[in-house]
Amino acid sequence: MTNRTFRYKVSFLNLVGVAVVAVAALCAFLSCTVVGSAVGLALLLAVMSMAERMARTAYTLTADGLLVVSRGRFSRRVTVRLTDIVAVESVRGGVMPVSYVLIRYGAGHELSAQPVDAEAFVAEIRKRQTAV
Repeated sequence: MTNRTFRYKVSFLNLVGVAVVAVAALCAFLSCTVVGSAVGLALLLAVMSMAERMARTAYTLTADGLLVVSRGRFSRRVTVRLTDIVAVESVRGGVMPVSYVLIRYGAGHELSAQPVDAEAFVAEIRKRQTAV
């Protein structure tokens, strides 16, 4: 089997979150004080980090039986053996309109993923688990 990569599904709530923090950064810069400028700079860095994370998050199923979750350049990679995965299920958020894939592995560890095609992602994990 070859490596298969699933990209992150950017939701409406992600975009709203970035927009809110960006507006807060703009308001902080417009206050024309040293503290406001410092807060604005910190919020601007947060916006850049959020956007980078949305653009670079990827879930890779490798040929040697690993799930590698990369959440951008500023976060460490999470590597899980497919044989350690106990359960994989699609979950729909309660109050918020967000769906994600919950992956349970090891001794009580959980990992959430938001791939573009959640059904194909779950099917690929299950297919590779039976092949291993």
